[in-house]
Amino acid sequence: MLNVLPEFADSNQESPILDLTNDCFRFVTGLFEVISTSAPHIYHSALPLSPKTSIVQKLYGSYSHPLARVVQGAPTSWDPSIANTRLPSDIVAAIWSPCSRFIATARESSGEIAILDAVTLEQLHTMHPPEQSITWKKLIFSPDGHLLTGYSQSYNCLVSWDLQTGGLISSISTTGLCYSMSYSGCGTMLGVLFNGYIITTYNTISGICISSHSVLESIVGEIWTHGECLQFVTVESGSITIWEASFASSHTPTEIGSLSTPSNFSFDELVFLPTLSRLAFILQGRVLVWDAQHQKTLLDSEDVKEPKNLSFSPDGYFFICETWDSEFHLWKESSDGYLPHQKLLFNQRRVTPVISPKGEAIISFGGSVLQLFHTTGSPTSPQSISTQAPQHTEDFLLEFSPNELLVAFTQWSGSTVTILDVKSGNPLLVIDTGVEICGMRITESSIIVVGDKKIVTWDLPVGDPVLNTREDITNSIQTTTFECSAPIERPYVSISPNLNYIAFGGVRSSETESPFIYDMHTGKLLAATKSDGYQPGFTLDGDKVWCATISGKVDQWAIVKDDGSNVIRLEPLGEDKEPLSGFPWHSSCGYQVTDDGWILSSSGKRLLWLPHQWWPVCKIDWRWSRNFLALLHAGLPEVVILELDV
Repeated sequence: MLNVLPEFADSNQESPILDLTNDCFRFVTGLFEVISTSAPHIYHSALPLSPKTSIVQKLYGSYSHPLARVVQGAPTSWDPSIANTRLPSDIVAAIWSPCSRFIATARESSGEIAILDAVTLEQLHTMHPPEQSITWKKLIFSPDGHLLTGYSQSYNCLVSWDLQTGGLISSISTTGLCYSMSYSGCGTMLGVLFNGYIITTYNTISGICISSHSVLESIVGEIWTHGECLQFVTVESGSITIWEASFASSHTPTEIGSLSTPSNFSFDELVFLPTLSRLAFILQGRVLVWDAQHQKTLLDSEDVKEPKNLSFSPDGYFFICETWDSEFHLWKESSDGYLPHQKLLFNQRRVTPVISPKGEAIISFGGSVLQLFHTTGSPTSPQSISTQAPQHTEDFLLEFSPNELLVAFTQWSGSTVTILDVKSGNPLLVIDTGVEICGMRITESSIIVVGDKKIVTWDLPVGDPVLNTREDITNSIQTTTFECSAPIERPYVSISPNLNYIAFGGVRSSETESPFIYDMHTGKLLAATKSDGYQPGFTLDGDKVWCATISGKVDQWAIVKDDGSNVIRLEPLGEDKEPLSGFPWHSSCGYQVTDDGWILSSSGKRLLWLPHQWWPVCKIDWRWSRNFLALLHAGLPEVVILELDV
């Protein structure tokens, strides 16, 4: 289905039956985890979470029976990824099987290697490591797909398993840092490039070292297999030389050819495709592909911002380049060279792409999330797939009104605040504040935003407001200025519930105290103290202030007033002084989110399954308020707000 359906879809997009089939495919693969786990949640989670443009949603949405309501942020179209999955811990390595039917992923904490189905990403089998907490740096399948070998830098070893039985075959001690691995054609010998200039071969069945070769010049890129020999390239003074070494003998590697290069050839990163003698390299921010056989340039692109990590599909039909902003540019071969084909956009930061052996799909992993993308067409009509990247790179700020009838949200450092009616989900007010917002609070009658050294307050319209703009309420603007006593590169601000204090914290540009506590009305600095945290907040009674790190570690202080003066001091509190429900990333009503993404009620009932792209990187990006949950991380195109137990 993966190989035939996309090609069929490209030439028959007008067929309603095909569109329905493709949409059903996306519904099943994209929501396979929830469907396979709980059949009732087809109606509680899968249908409510399918996009508004989905044909399945239009046909069967009336049968849904949600236990939670998406107030804000419901998907409008299918995500470009075909399927997603989240493993129990971060993924450190992933690789396709030679037949493209399976994907092997290595976990960071346990060292277990999961074998996944390449269509649904369902976990089929688990390979257990010989040592606990081992971390894998690289994985490789044998050519017939029967063996899997992992390299661990921390344990300096190569470990091989039989995929049919799951049994351990061998564990080989090594020295040096593994740069690249390649199996022999017969699948019993493994060549390993250590430290960039030493090639050692092993028999993976017996665990015996066969030979070791030391090369004078540094080897560039990956080593590869040609018959029962290993081949590699070296670069010296702009000349590229191809070498060959036998798997089974200790003979010195021999030079078997050289390649022509473009004039004034130099590179920041180089990848070589041996089957077609093509070079891909980065030169002064440009991405280039050179055809050494026909001595011509196939690609010269300046459109990629901060390119890195180049790779070809094995047949050379596709070429991919990663950027530092978690985007991937994909080019497809044509008679005119490589032409832009797709721009893949990932929800997770710091992701790594791996293209399948046949080039028809790409997996990407970042953190504990694995995503699957197609390259040859799409199993859904283009009109129903989102191709827009989130335009922001910062997290969101969000505050509920005390009566939870209104919610205000904005992008951190943005200038526009949206005020939403929680009951209807409709925006009531959009305010262009004119300041870069680093904190805010909403009451039943006003909205207060804090920018750099400025506090701006608007009185909210009374009655049943409709969508307004800043011009409608300019007469109600109140402004307070204050002086920040220390430079902070990324300020985060919290306003106390009683509107008396402002806590100002963030990443410091120097070793200074933080957070700072200011008087809300005069803008004067009242107190300061040191903390490793960057995001401050107040408890509901306004008598305590805390500062949190990304991991959720919290420093806490009581606000102590001196009698007869306006002076306050901060008295440190232990971690046991504040209940978990006092922090916004913990629910005060007993709701919780499990490790596999289920939102549970206080009684343990499953209410909703969270799609993997909704999961935040760190727990301080959760925001609970009674039976509401907001997701605020930068991987989202907009704030997601959920109402539970509807």
